[in-house]
Amino acid sequence: MSLGELLSAPAALNYNHSGDSQQPAQKALLNARRELSAYVPLGYRVKKSGVAVNLPVIPWISILNPELTTTTQAGLYVVYLYSADMKKLFLSMNQGYTRHAEVAEDQGLKGKAKRERACETLRTEALDLLAGLQERELVPDRNIATINLGADGDLPRGYEAGHIVGFEYSFINFPTDDVLQSDLDAMFTIYDATRAINDDIRSLGQRERITVSKDPKTVIKKSTKADISSGFFEPRTTSEYVAHFTKMTYQVSPLHEALLTEFAKFAESKSWEPKNKKIGARDLVLVGTSGEEILVEAKTVGQSQEIVVRQAIGQLFSYRYVYYQGEDIPLVALFNRPISELWQGLLTSLNIDFIYSHESKWEGSGLRHFK
Repeated sequence: MSLGELLSAPAALNYNHSGDSQQPAQKALLNARRELSAYVPLGYRVKKSGVAVNLPVIPWISILNPELTTTTQAGLYVVYLYSADMKKLFLSMNQGYTRHAEVAEDQGLKGKAKRERACETLRTEALDLLAGLQERELVPDRNIATINLGADGDLPRGYEAGHIVGFEYSFINFPTDDVLQSDLDAMFTIYDATRAINDDIRSLGQRERITVSKDPKTVIKKSTKADISSGFFEPRTTSEYVAHFTKMTYQVSPLHEALLTEFAKFAESKSWEPKNKKIGARDLVLVGTSGEEILVEAKTVGQSQEIVVRQAIGQLFSYRYVYYQGEDIPLVALFNRPISELWQGLLTSLNIDFIYSHESKWEGSGLRHFK
């Protein structure tokens, strides 16, 4: 199904929060959660409303970066929110209402007073984050400053208060798939920037923050490789460099791990043997049937494509020199999102192939190795 069909189906099927979970519209939400994964970067998690006994007045489909949070109750997340009358759809960069409500309750507030305090802190933090996005010139041209879901209650009011930036669509004049995909792509850049802005505000001690970039209740990291950022080491020879990296471990993010895992499956299906153990600081080495190798460096694209492309270039060249003594082996820069023609051109000029994930497919010049 197209992105437009996925998003419009719950409204077209007359979602009714008084009905049960077997109604066609709720099943359409479940299907949208499954199929929307094809439209988001590898590793992001898609969730839907309606897992509780009673269906919510405001149905939603959320997109979460598991490095930051795995729940819509806390932290930062992107979400599609349907209005109560199912005539409008909002794509919003939002914050978890429940965590703000918990803080208000800890302060002794209950009922309406608790909700008002939670919404107040959400709006305050949303304005801080909006100001940061404005400084970075990342606020969309069609941005809506506020959203109106047309419903009372804690969660609808919380969604409205937690809104930072986003888009509004009418089902009467629903946009094309190209517009929907472009808006969604923009939100991933905004997502990463919002995380960085929130971290800056917290680290500088400018204001108390309830919305945290990394939710301590839900985020679990996995240690798998070497951490070149901890401590200091100055190798004298390439052999020392290699030995140093084989003795250390570092954190691999869920997005990075998902990217490597999915690409390794693809490479294996094309008769390449993927290796990511006992290869030092390298992300991935592909070994062909005749013993030839391809060196792969994986990067997750955030608010700056330039930064990750430059990192990939530096690491690929340094690893080729250290591990292969400068031998001219194929180099591939792997990304979880498309990169612009500018950075594609830079990589090509340096004889580095690029591959990126887009709508559940691999694209890029590096596919020439996988015929």
